[in-house]
Amino acid sequence: MTRGIDASEIARIAGVSRATVSRVINNYAFVKPATRDRVLQVIEQYGYSPNLSAQILAGKPSNTIGLFLNILDYSSSKSRLEDTHINFMTERVIHTAMRRGYYVLVYQVRDIADPGEKKKISDMFIQSRIDAGVFVGFPNQCDLIEDLIRRGCIAGVFDQYLAGRTEPNRIVVRIDHHGVSGLVDYLAGLGFRNIMYIAADMKGHTGVDGFQIFEDALRRNGLPARSEYLVQAEALTKTHGEAAFSAFMKRNIPLPECILCGNDIVALGVVGALRRHGLNVPEDISVVGSDDILVSQYFDPPLTTMRYDFDSMMKTLTAKVIDCVETPFTSHIEEVYTGEIVVRSSCRKTP
Repeated sequence: MTRGIDASEIARIAGVSRATVSRVINNYAFVKPATRDRVLQVIEQYGYSPNLSAQILAGKPSNTIGLFLNILDYSSSKSRLEDTHINFMTERVIHTAMRRGYYVLVYQVRDIADPGEKKKISDMFIQSRIDAGVFVGFPNQCDLIEDLIRRGCIAGVFDQYLAGRTEPNRIVVRIDHHGVSGLVDYLAGLGFRNIMYIAADMKGHTGVDGFQIFEDALRRNGLPARSEYLVQAEALTKTHGEAAFSAFMKRNIPLPECILCGNDIVALGVVGALRRHGLNVPEDISVVGSDDILVSQYFDPPLTTMRYDFDSMMKTLTAKVIDCVETPFTSHIEEVYTGEIVVRSSCRKTP
C-alpha cells in the first residue's frame, strides 16, 4: 500500500479537482456517477485511509459508526424468535453510541460473499460516512473485515478469535467457548453419562472447535465420547436445531440422557422435535442451552443454560470502538467473557 498519499494526489491521478475528491468522500450529491466511480477506484487502489480522509477533507469525523449484522434470515417476512436477541444487542449498541454523542448506521448484510455487498460496506468507510464499524455474526475469517483492518479502518468484531492478529484497530469482544466444558462438568455431576452435543459447525465463529472442547470435557469426567452424539446443525436457529435432531432420530441410535445445544434457540427446536416424537423434557431427556437469551426463562420448560453478559459485551465493544475513533489505540484490545450456569427445569438429576 502506498503511504503518504493526500487528497491533491488523488485528484491528480483521477483527473479531477480536489473539491471533487472532497465531495465524493463526503458523499455529496451532484457528482457524476462515472466521476465518483473513478475517484473511489483511485482511493481504493492506493489504500487511502478513511480516517485520514475524514480529517483532511471533511475537517472532522462523521460521529457515526456502522453496525453490520450478518445473522438475519431473509427467507420470511415474519418476525422470528431469534430476532429478539439480535434486537437486544442492536439496542445496546445504539444506546451506548447515543450516550457518547454518536449516530449508528445499521446495515443488515444479505450475502457477505456478494462482491456488490462488500463494496457497499467498504464505500461507507472510504467515503467517511462512518468513522468505524461494529461487526456481529460474521465468519471468524472474513475477507471484508480483514481488508478493512489492513487499510487502517477501525473494526469492532463480536466473537472472533484469530491467533496472532493484534492490530490496534482490531477490537474484539468474545465469548469464552470453554463454557461448553463447564456445562459438561455440571451434567457429569448430576450423574449423566450419555450426553449429546448439537453445534452449528465444527468450528464456531471464533474458530474454536466446540466438538473438541466437548469431547475433552467428557474424557476428563470419565464419560464416553461417542461420535454419533456429535450432531451438526446447519445454523444456530430453531428450525435447524429441530431438523438436526429429527435427522438423528431417523438413524435409530439409542437416545442420549441429555442434549447440550450450541445456543438456546437450537435447544427450543430440539424440545419441539422431542415432543413430536412423544418424548418429554426433562422426564425422558434433559435439554441444556447456551446463551441465556431473554426469553429462555419463558420456554416450556424454562431452560437450563450458560449465561453470558451480552449487555456488557455490546456496551464494551461499542465504547471501545468509539474510544479508538477519538484517540487511536496503540495496542490490540480483546476482552473475553466467561459464563455462569443458570439452573432451570429443562434438566434434572438422573435417578
